[in-house]
Amino acid sequence: MYPEIAYILGSLRDGCFTENKKYHIYRIRFYQKNKAWLLNLSNIIEKIFGKKPTITLDKRDNVWCLILNSKPIYTEIKKISEYPGNQKAWIIPSWIMNSSQDVKKSYVKGFFDSEGGITKVDKKTFKPKDIRIYFCQANKKCLVQLRSLIESENIKCGIISGPYFKKGYKYPVYGFRIHGVKQVIKFYKSIGTEHPEKINRFKIISDMSCSLGTP
Repeated sequence: MYPEIAYILGSLRDGCFTENKKYHIYRIRFYQKNKAWLLNLSNIIEKIFGKKPTITLDKRDNVWCLILNSKPIYTEIKKISEYPGNQKAWIIPSWIMNSSQDVKKSYVKGFFDSEGGITKVDKKTFKPKDIRIYFCQANKKCLVQLRSLIESENIKCGIISGPYFKKGYKYPVYGFRIHGVKQVIKFYKSIGTEHPEKINRFKIISDMSCSLGTP
C-alpha cells in the first residue's frame, strides 16, 4: 500500500489542492493530456481510498482533469503529503525520504509520470547522446531531494540549473536532466513508468540500446 500512496503523492506534483470551507469544497485535481494514464491513476486512488474520481476534459487548456471531491480523503491526503498550502513550498514528505527504496522509487515514478519528460523518440530520430529525461519545477528544494532519490539508485543526474524565467510563468523555474541512453535505460529498469506514452518511448530507446550493444 505504501508504494501506491507514494505514487499518488508523486503524481500530485502536477496536481492541485482546492479548499473552500465556506462552500464546503475539498477537492484534489490531477491534470494530464493522456487520459489513459489518468484512468490508471483513478483505479489506484479508488483501491486505496475507496472512492472513484471523475475524469473530465478541461476545454480551456485542452487537457484531461481527474477530480476527487471528498473532505475526509482530502484531509487524509493533505496530512500524509505534508502539503504546506502551496506547491512552491512543498517538499517531498519526510516519511517518504525515510522509507524503503520501493516507496522512494514509487514516489519518483509518480513524479516522473505526471511532471517529468523524456525525449520524444516516437516523433523523430535522435542521436543516443541527445536522449534524456528531464524534470522542471519552481520548487528548487524539492528537485534537490528528487535528484538525491534518483541518484540513490546509481543513476547519474546532471546539475540542477536555473533559475529560468519562462514566458507566462509567474515564478522562475529550475531543472535537471538525466543524459544519454545508458542512464535513461537505468532509470527505466530501476524506477520505470506507468505512463503509456513514456512506456512506448522507453521501448524505442531500449531497442536503440540493444542495437548499440549498450548493457
